Amino acid sequence: MKILVSCVPFDRGESGISVYTREIIEELKRQQHELILLVESDATVFFPDYTVIALPRWTKRPLFSMIYHLFIAPFIIKKYRCDFFIIAAGNRRSFMFYPRFTITVVHDLAQFHIVQKYDSFRMFYLKKILPIFVRRAPAVVAISKSTARDLEKFWRVAPDRIHLNYNGLTIPTNQRSGWLKQHNLTGENYILYLSRIHHPGKNHLNLMCAFEMLPSEVRGNLKLVFGGSDWDGAEEVHQYAEQSACAEQIIFTGFIDSADLEEAYRNAQIYVFPSLFEGFGLSLIEAMYYGVPCCCSNSSSLGEIGHDAALLFNPEKPNEIAAAMEKILTDDKLREELIAAGHNRAVEFSWKKHVKKLVEIYENSRS
Repeated sequence: MKILVSCVPFDRGESGISVYTREIIEELKRQQHELILLVESDATVFFPDYTVIALPRWTKRPLFSMIYHLFIAPFIIKKYRCDFFIIAAGNRRSFMFYPRFTITVVHDLAQFHIVQKYDSFRMFYLKKILPIFVRRAPAVVAISKSTARDLEKFWRVAPDRIHLNYNGLTIPTNQRSGWLKQHNLTGENYILYLSRIHHPGKNHLNLMCAFEMLPSEVRGNLKLVFGGSDWDGAEEVHQYAEQSACAEQIIFTGFIDSADLEEAYRNAQIYVFPSLFEGFGLSLIEAMYYGVPCCCSNSSSLGEIGHDAALLFNPEKPNEIAAAMEKILTDDKLREELIAAGHNRAVEFSWKKHVKKLVEIYENSRS
């Protein structure tokens, strides 16, 4: 089939949405579909082997990108004869109208759960403008039950247009060594959390507070390692870390390249995912796959995916986060149980299955 995929926005390849976009494109290609990609002008370098339609350079600012994607892109792509379209980030971009059958993938509606998640303009756009057009989409994919519920409740999307389709598990093949040495880490001397450094949504402050609460004999020489690029509110996270009583044990590595992920995961004592809200949480199943015992928030999709495979806690209560970490650090039997349960959970997810279902949604629309 010939499929046009909107890869806007791509976030420089450093967000969960960009991982999702890259994975479905590569899997669609493996399944021998012909692809045309709608991309930002500075993101074309990420797709050298594909036919691309680049947005004009004046759309670099988010406001102009939103306007172009919504009102101009449908006319541009209308001339391309494709079987159907996929909007990979339907919680951030939509079309004013749909020239072909379109599947819009919504990852989360965090703006309804986290106060001041974005600036006032973006909150208005995400709460009032975008849902008008997403409701018109022929098919809306939710990547978790949590997101499916929110689509009905907040955006009032008709239930018969919502399709549950879980994300897949990403297993990079080009692995290398040297990440531990680069950051002066040794095997099993750190607690890991991979996420954009974003406040308040990703909840770094409560995790640092919980780390400080650990008994000194448990915390010992452990490091708290944050992997991710700085985003909105990052300065507040860094400021807290600098003033922390455990400042020397808190490390920011910046964005972790996919080639370094296996080394980063496999050598961690614990993987902690304290985000206040997630549409799926790709790094949770990645950590599970690599044999790291996990604990995570009991809210949104994290509680859904982590159920019976990770220790759950209230992300707004640092004492609960600390208690979960302490249990994993001190109970070897529990660690073994979580490692086994986590691996079994992780292998349930597949990009091959996810992409096949996207194609099936289109095929079923024709019957």
